Amino acid sequence: MWTTLRRLQTAWTRSAPPPEGRLRGVPAVPAAGPAPRTADEESVPPVLLLPPDPLLDQRFAGLLLKVAHWDDTAPNASEQETLKRLAALVAQPQADAVVPRRPTALPRLLGLMQDDNASPRELAALVAQDPALLGEVMRLANSVHYRGERRMESLEQALMMLGQWGLRQLVTRALMTPVFSARQGRFGPQANPRLWDEAARCAHGCAWLSQTPETRFDAYLAGMVADTGLIAALRLMDQVFPADAPVGSSRFLAELLSLAARLSAGIARQWHLPGPVIAALAAHAEACGREHTAPAPGLGADLETALRCARLLMLRSSGVADAEALAPASAPCLQELERVFLPAAQATLHAA
Repeated sequence: MWTTLRRLQTAWTRSAPPPEGRLRGVPAVPAAGPAPRTADEESVPPVLLLPPDPLLDQRFAGLLLKVAHWDDTAPNASEQETLKRLAALVAQPQADAVVPRRPTALPRLLGLMQDDNASPRELAALVAQDPALLGEVMRLANSVHYRGERRMESLEQALMMLGQWGLRQLVTRALMTPVFSARQGRFGPQANPRLWDEAARCAHGCAWLSQTPETRFDAYLAGMVADTGLIAALRLMDQVFPADAPVGSSRFLAELLSLAARLSAGIARQWHLPGPVIAALAAHAEACGREHTAPAPGLGADLETALRCARLLMLRSSGVADAEALAPASAPCLQELERVFLPAAQATLHAA
């Protein structure tokens, strides 16, 4: 089945005209997922065991919450109430409506991902059952990061162009889109779009760092769900903070990020995600609670590296003044994210 699909994909690509607006000499963003490592990259250890970097976290949180400077002060009343409620959610994540609910079709998707005999037709059938999911898949399939040589008008064309791995990415992102949506409140609506961008970069980096095809989907999924606890924390802040209440305590932020990471692991358990994903999120949460501790080698370390690279890239892209001076991340992973997610002109400028 996949041999036939690859032949159709090749024929489709060769017959397609150049895409609208592409600059000559600038390669297209690949649609089929992370690019293979080069020979030089294979000689470099794929993961640097990175401990948490409070300065990087502060800068990224400042970008999310529009806080220019975090002061070393005790949390104010609103910050204290947020931490109190967030700690209660960590203990019992299913007890509050602010916790993101599991996407309806996620169990079916996970079942197909774990079935080596699953066909692309079964993936297509899963998508076609839900008009909203189908629409979101097609929207993403024609976005700048996935679109191939011509616009895809049908799910069959998406299958031909993207292949199994590309469709897995699209379905996962489409299922997760509602989790990142926040239309009301002071913090969520401004922060969640950036968290969505971070999730896309983190998931791609995690999958790229993955050592085997068998672990690549778990790695991608871990990157996509790593900030679900932070989404819940932002919803709590929307409930707790008055419109004029300040936020800016670095002690509050450190505790918020640690609790949010633990809540992400709890949500993964509640969603019945694969064991390796839960373990990676738990390792990340443990590292967040200890400033100088990095996760042991494995998916947890891959997630930590991909998360730091994603945040660093977003800070640089947003023009944060001291982003270049922040703690270095794994260079090959960061270069891969730049290749895929930076606009061509910006990537050229950064390389120069």
